Amino acid sequence: MRRARRLGALAVSVLAATTALGGPASADTVQSFHTSLDPASVRESVRYLVENYRVSEQEALRRLELQTDGGKLDELLRRDRGAEYGGMWLDQDKGQLVVAMTKPAAAEPYLRAMPARSAVRTHQVQHSLQQLTAAKERIAAKVGAGPDAVYLPSVSESENRVVLWERDWVAREKAVVATETTTARRAAAEESGMVVSRVLKNPNALSTPNVDLGFCHPLYCTNYGPMRGGIRLDMKRDDGTWGGCTSGFNLRSTGGGFPGKGWVLTAGHCMRTKTNNTPTQHNGNDVLQQHGIEKSSYPYDYAALPYVNDAASTTWLEGQTGRNRVLKYCRNGGMDSNGDTPCGAQATSVDEYITGARKLAEIKAGYVVCASGTASSKVNYPDSVDSGAGAGYLVGTRCGRVLSTDVGINTDLCARPGDSGGPLFSQADHAALGILVGNQQSRSGPCQAGELNNYAPIETITTDLSERIASQGSAFAVITTPNG
Repeated sequence: MRRARRLGALAVSVLAATTALGGPASADTVQSFHTSLDPASVRESVRYLVENYRVSEQEALRRLELQTDGGKLDELLRRDRGAEYGGMWLDQDKGQLVVAMTKPAAAEPYLRAMPARSAVRTHQVQHSLQQLTAAKERIAAKVGAGPDAVYLPSVSESENRVVLWERDWVAREKAVVATETTTARRAAAEESGMVVSRVLKNPNALSTPNVDLGFCHPLYCTNYGPMRGGIRLDMKRDDGTWGGCTSGFNLRSTGGGFPGKGWVLTAGHCMRTKTNNTPTQHNGNDVLQQHGIEKSSYPYDYAALPYVNDAASTTWLEGQTGRNRVLKYCRNGGMDSNGDTPCGAQATSVDEYITGARKLAEIKAGYVVCASGTASSKVNYPDSVDSGAGAGYLVGTRCGRVLSTDVGINTDLCARPGDSGGPLFSQADHAALGILVGNQQSRSGPCQAGELNNYAPIETITTDLSERIASQGSAFAVITTPNG
């Protein structure tokens, strides 16, 4: 932070010392604005340049300093030479900064103030950056540029033109685009040759793709019936990475402020480090809001998440029957085939219908219980978000026994990061028991002897949820009736 303040102060002092030029400037009117970099602070960037451009570490550091100086140069030229300045870019093949100018001589006083004039070359262009930006803004207003627009304009400094990008996937989603197309073409034609139109490629989103295995798989259950316990929920962290948790049970609130509303239950700690309001996904599809009603302190570790919109609620719950399921998925073989859960003739997946919920006091040590989870590794499931489970740990259902109960339910079931929030249930009476919070060993990869994990009781969760919204006259319960 101290270094950043020094750099900021340097930039301010440079700008203050630079003369606002009304006519030709001399070298004396522009003071040096060079910044030296600490090699240790840019080690990874230096390594990138060394490995990809076959240059020395000293040359790599010089290029990074040129990049830093270029940022300051851009500020000065925008301010003082806006009528002539056309933008800039770094040519890493030659190790040079390229400055576009309608009149190259106008940049010379600034370039001579840099440590090595030979490290910068000018490129004469027809349009200034001011002209291009103004054209872009005029087009943006005419085509209604925004999140739902088919056409989005941008400035290409290296081409010295405005590019009007067509998002064809947005066009396909719209029923009528002829008017937008006509408007876009007319707007581009009115900008005196500064504009070119192109079709924008839709990036491959760096989250779980919409994979279809022909049945409801724990990681890929799109279009195979209702939301249920035991399928993957992907949440975007604030640092841009994605993490995986597991759906627990379908809940419904009654009366008061949330009459008849459907919710999905998962672990509360899955919501940590997430304040970016990115919808929670399944299989690459936005399904739930990022946050709902939640706590994250065992055994009060839960999140009741509402659907992202009415359409998602209809698709995943209200338009379905049998809304009280837990997904059971089993696989023979593999590094983590659980001997206590033989698959038999089961080839894909089946549903366990939940007909009730047990209070904590009704759950006894020694009871056989089952859990479903979606913890996984890229090694085993390359099409999915890696939840941190470790190679060799496979998604699906495992059964074991209750070791004890205290404020939670303690079992010898195996679980890994990504299983959090997954349902614990009894096949003996088809009852919901709890959701996974965590384990005690911090293990990775295939299951081992002596596993121990802890579940938040469903009774604790629904009671607390109901108390939190009691003032609004609502209550929560696990969906258990035939049609929810």
